[in-house]
Amino acid sequence: MKPISATFPIILMAAALSVLSSGCGKQNAQAPAKPASTTPAAQTTPVNAEGLSLLDFTITKNQAGKSVLKGNVSNTTTRKLDRATVEFKLFDKTGNEVGTAMASVDNLGARFSWSFEVEIQPQDAASAKLVGFTAK
Repeated sequence: MKPISATFPIILMAAALSVLSSGCGKQNAQAPAKPASTTPAAQTTPVNAEGLSLLDFTITKNQAGKSVLKGNVSNTTTRKLDRATVEFKLFDKTGNEVGTAMASVDNLGARFSWSFEVEIQPQDAASAKLVGFTAK
């Protein structure tokens, strides 16, 4: 058997790096559309403030047919929060601000998530944008 040439491992590593890096810089395919019963959120990335993180939110209809803003907030801190509040601005289909919505919870444990659902007015609000959090 012949010994492996010193350049063979280098060529092999270069080929592996070429294959691995070929996927870099490509854009991800668009996610499939959400069901028609929900309205996509105006802002979809988590936002951290005061130890709270917005995981997701959407405008949808509840069982009574009323428009509601539903979402999830996480307490990313290592301490219990006595009270946490999230506030949104509401917009109509043309982008005009039409109102606000707020949801609050008491005693949000450290590293726990909270699911909220709040009825919104006006009922024709089409999108929402996070204003911010308060916590104490």
